[in-house]
Amino acid sequence: MAYMKPSGVRTRHPDYEAMVDRWKRCEDAAEGECAIHKAGTKYLPKLAEELDTDYQARLKRTPFFNAVWRTISGLKGMLFRKSPQRTVPASIEPFMADVDMAGTPVDLFAQDVAEELLTLGRGGILIDRPPMPLNSDGTALTVAQAESLGLRPMMQSYDAMDIYNWNEERINNVKVPTMVCIYETAKIGDDRFSHETEQRYRVLELVEINGAMVYRQQLWRTDEKGNDEQVGADIFPLMNNQPMAFIPFVFVGVDDVGPEVESPPLLDLVDMNLHHYQVSADYEHGCHFSGLPTLFISGYRPDDTAPNIYIGGSSANCLPDPAARAYYAETAGNFTALRENLNEKKAEMAVLGARMLEQQQRAVQSAETLQQRSAGEQSQLAGMAVILGMAMTQCLRIFADWSGTDGEVEYKINTDFIPTKMSAQELTALVGALQASSISPQVFFDNLQAGEIIKASLTYDEMQAQIGEVSPPAPYMAAA
Repeated sequence: MAYMKPSGVRTRHPDYEAMVDRWKRCEDAAEGECAIHKAGTKYLPKLAEELDTDYQARLKRTPFFNAVWRTISGLKGMLFRKSPQRTVPASIEPFMADVDMAGTPVDLFAQDVAEELLTLGRGGILIDRPPMPLNSDGTALTVAQAESLGLRPMMQSYDAMDIYNWNEERINNVKVPTMVCIYETAKIGDDRFSHETEQRYRVLELVEINGAMVYRQQLWRTDEKGNDEQVGADIFPLMNNQPMAFIPFVFVGVDDVGPEVESPPLLDLVDMNLHHYQVSADYEHGCHFSGLPTLFISGYRPDDTAPNIYIGGSSANCLPDPAARAYYAETAGNFTALRENLNEKKAEMAVLGARMLEQQQRAVQSAETLQQRSAGEQSQLAGMAVILGMAMTQCLRIFADWSGTDGEVEYKINTDFIPTKMSAQELTALVGALQASSISPQVFFDNLQAGEIIKASLTYDEMQAQIGEVSPPAPYMAAA
């Protein structure tokens, strides 16, 4: 069947069309062997004239060494080795324990977004609020009334494959998104036991009304005849009882906070992992067919009265032809070329990002050597941490504005990825500087925190309070 390009509300951005296959490879590789095997011939082609049953058996015998997910998990752990630093107005702090109305704390939400960035390199966050009903007298609800009913802002994350179309325009000399289309899944019917769903299309758009740009939401589905059908009426969200002049959707990319599309950061690792999988298939296939020695008998032509020939056991086989010879054939080379190829690809995957897969050298390496060795990975990961922090700050700013709250908003992701605990010599020198009044107690505290002597979550005032709670040690009294 010929490929039919989606049209109408289902039209996909050209950059989406160009990237979707790469995103799918990354998604499948990160999911692991189940997804790779399910894809079948996409990642493991059939051999010439191979039967379906033989192919399925070969597929099941082939393991997938998931270097991709191990790398993603390790890099995410480095990003969140220390808790993010968050500054928000006190009025919305209680909401940080549940930012998506599904029980997800803000730091865990940020971890989920980071995982999508590491996997696909792109995502987005929608800040939304349930429609606000009116009071009985027709007036709008206050912020306090809305929050008492659970009608408060929330954040929803979408990965790169969910954001299928978008558009940017310059408004008031600033380039902003004017349309974002995202895939969503909705349950069909009212049967609480049913899990049947359908795909829907949420369109976020700036439209001109009475000479002003206004934010509008629409929800669409595809009917039984394949036509686009709008679900419900247009929605015009209000912020502080006023129409919104922007789309509260924040694009998050590895290199930018914006709708530009870049290749996934671990794409080279993904492709190398899939090449490793295909070589593994060849190796396992060879082992399967040559793992057991095969019996050959030459120089013997049995007739209908010839006795059976047995393998193993206590029976003796008598061959009437004295020239007959029996022997076993087995593989002697152990597929050295394939095994070396697999090991080389593992090493290449380590270079491409899977450092935790590389065997550590026996010799102890200096801290300077370790820092130089991972400088490239750290710089790319640090850039991602900054971008993610900027995106989360922007989302929380919209969240606070929608709650009618002013105040400082900031969200910073850790960029100190490798533990570098302060040495005893450094600590001694630092204490000496404090005693000589060369540095202030605050600087002393900051250095202790950077050197991981005290917890990153502890503040200077809290440390001072803890010191005040501890009684000074009693003077030493020598025995009489």
